Amino acid sequence: MNLLYRSALERVVDSIDVNGKAFLITGASGLIGSCLIDLLMIANEKGKTNHVYALGRSAKKLESRFTNYLSSNTFHVIEQDICFPISDNLHFDYIVHAASNADPINYAKYPAETITTNMLGTINVLEYTRHNPGCVAEFLSTFEVYGNTGKDDYEESDVGILNFNEIRACYPESKRAAETLVRCYVKEYGLDVKIGRLSSIYGPTMAADDSKAHAQFMRNALEGKDIVLKSKGLQRRTYCYVLDAVTGILAVLFHGEKGEAYNISNEKSIVSIAELAQIIAEKCGRKVVYALPSELEMNGFSKPQNCILENSKLKALGWHANYNIFEGVNECLSILEEIANN
Repeated sequence: MNLLYRSALERVVDSIDVNGKAFLITGASGLIGSCLIDLLMIANEKGKTNHVYALGRSAKKLESRFTNYLSSNTFHVIEQDICFPISDNLHFDYIVHAASNADPINYAKYPAETITTNMLGTINVLEYTRHNPGCVAEFLSTFEVYGNTGKDDYEESDVGILNFNEIRACYPESKRAAETLVRCYVKEYGLDVKIGRLSSIYGPTMAADDSKAHAQFMRNALEGKDIVLKSKGLQRRTYCYVLDAVTGILAVLFHGEKGEAYNISNEKSIVSIAELAQIIAEKCGRKVVYALPSELEMNGFSKPQNCILENSKLKALGWHANYNIFEGVNECLSILEEIANN
């Protein structure tokens, strides 16, 4: 494991405040899932005895990503598509449901699969939780569920308009429906399931082919290329470094109210897309250039203009951010640069 990344994990390891429990992480090889597993396993190295189950469609991919943990008796790989039921023969105390198609290009290429994964995966997590009393789960949603509210700042109670006539709605509409499923199961069966609404998350665990704008910016800059901005970049977003995101997710999992949604966001990381591009460019000694997007890229663009997630509800659980946008970007780029050079 990269030493800078390990050091960052060790600084927040106290967010794992349970012991002797079993965690299931779906979407284990993704941006959020992989960082969460790393944090749980670092906590085990520091004396915790939690069992960590990494669920994903490819055992080979999981074993490659988590090579350092394969010899540990507290780490377990589950090769499974989340669209199929989770075995009741396995016991989990906590589930973080992070499995989702979260890549804009793939929303455009595979809209049907995007919807079915979000819906069936959530149903299977909820059904497991229903049949295993005492299990606590968290569904990871997205800021995109808000749609167009007519304002820039979004609180958890806000409701906006989504254009379901567009194929791009496959992602936010299925996340909306999955949130409703969570609330229905909580109401009807009394389950302890919470919702974490993610802001724009970035970090060194991003996939190499992640097509989100901030991921492309970082790749270009680290490869010695200029940063290509395919819009004016005036939209303001709440960004959140992955180390802050996973501690926020855990705060919701351990301390959130069942059936409630919490914005996972950082008030110290609100910038426009163009400003973020400039921050990355300056860090890497590059410049920002403008280009027209392809039709496929345009089909994957999110629609909200400004999207600033209010996070007082999350902070009321005792959570706080450890990074501002400059600190998060600098650490992320430093880790990725070290990984590329080793």
